[in-house]
Amino acid sequence: MMSGPRVGAIVTPVGRFSQGAFAGGCRVARWGGRSGEGERMPHILVMGEAVTLTHVVRPTLLADALYAAGYGVTLACDPRFNALIGSRPYRTIALKSSIDPATSTVLLKQNQPLFSVETFNAYVREDVRLMRLAQPQLVVGDMRQSLAISAQLTKVPYVNIINAHWSPSSDEPFALVDHPLHKVLGRETGDRLLSLLTPLGSMMMALPINIAALNNGVAPIGAGLRETFCAGDYVVYPDIPELSPTRPLPPNHRYIGPLDFSPKIAPPPWWDKVPDDKPVIYVNLGSSGEPALLEVILAGLSDLRVTVIAATAHPGAALAVPANAFIADYLPGDAAAANAALVICNGGASSGCQALVAGTPFLGIASNTDQLSYGTMVAKTGAAENLREDEVTAERVRETVARMLASPGYREAAQRLKQDFARYDAKANFVAFIGEILAAAPIKALSSEVDAGPRKEDASKQDSRAASVS
Repeated sequence: MMSGPRVGAIVTPVGRFSQGAFAGGCRVARWGGRSGEGERMPHILVMGEAVTLTHVVRPTLLADALYAAGYGVTLACDPRFNALIGSRPYRTIALKSSIDPATSTVLLKQNQPLFSVETFNAYVREDVRLMRLAQPQLVVGDMRQSLAISAQLTKVPYVNIINAHWSPSSDEPFALVDHPLHKVLGRETGDRLLSLLTPLGSMMMALPINIAALNNGVAPIGAGLRETFCAGDYVVYPDIPELSPTRPLPPNHRYIGPLDFSPKIAPPPWWDKVPDDKPVIYVNLGSSGEPALLEVILAGLSDLRVTVIAATAHPGAALAVPANAFIADYLPGDAAAANAALVICNGGASSGCQALVAGTPFLGIASNTDQLSYGTMVAKTGAAENLREDEVTAERVRETVARMLASPGYREAAQRLKQDFARYDAKANFVAFIGEILAAAPIKALSSEVDAGPRKEDASKQDSRAASVS
């Protein structure tokens, strides 16, 4: 098993993000939470950027935990996943995300930045508006990278949610799914050359947010992709060091453990009719998965002695469904993973985690670097196999699944990771960390003198995207 360092106790924020944002006692200006002694608890603004379901689910689960602990909470997310997330007992604000899952899938496949300079500038203005409205003592963001700028402008401490394999302290290499060089030089030679170009590509990927930072009067956020992804006064990793190890972390970075989510939906009518005389394969490629790819996977499983249960995550998708498969738009993923002998997913941190929490091995079908990086770490433990999306054929799926089902070692490794995961309570760890942050920093009202927006009138004419070479 892989192991990682123990994370030290939080002391005070470090680095230029530490703005001394609080002054006074633990008293909230507006929209406070509840406490047992009549005192109002600090208010926390939680924001999720809905490029995929993951980046809405994680902040929602942590907002739930904060609310249950008595904090005042405002959750700001794009409502596109509301049908799966459901209503909440605290204040929610509809946040318009500029990129939908389909667009983000294309950009990630092309190894392009998700957000342009113009988008960052617009997001900064919206962030500042929301912070003025909510008057939070702390802001928490998941993939809301603009908070690295707006939190500095408003002097509100910023807690960033990001997976540990993106940490500057991680030695996990970037695992590229596809690149034009692969077509010219082949996979092996292309990967070797790309590894040499990674620092340059990382710098180019960070250009849009760094230009936006300068536009808004703050210093560049970071030299490369890892630094910009993990920017913030505090960083929380919804991972475990046993699976996603890093070098020793600064005290303002904290592992909290995995955040598992399954939509609270009724199972489909066929749920109780699934035969149990053959291994069950649960297939879910997530909101970033494409129906055409699911169709290839189903074809590969059609000749095996298995029963397939699959979630399309694309309501209304027209698929050729083989006789051994049961299909629905969405499924209760926790129950499906627990009942399965094998999960086929995108291999990313959310879907892969769901399989491992159930102690079920998975076959990851990766379409981007994030998914392949996480799936590669799990494969090192023996609990998974991975295929790049461009490698997927019905025959390749059939052969890989048959081999995994025939080897008990995959399930044994997944069961070990299940035990590792069970030692972490992500919600409790997060709430405890927030308590430490607020105890270490005094409170003051949000500054009203915030000038958000480009410093130059022609900022919108600057390059909107930085092309990546990695």
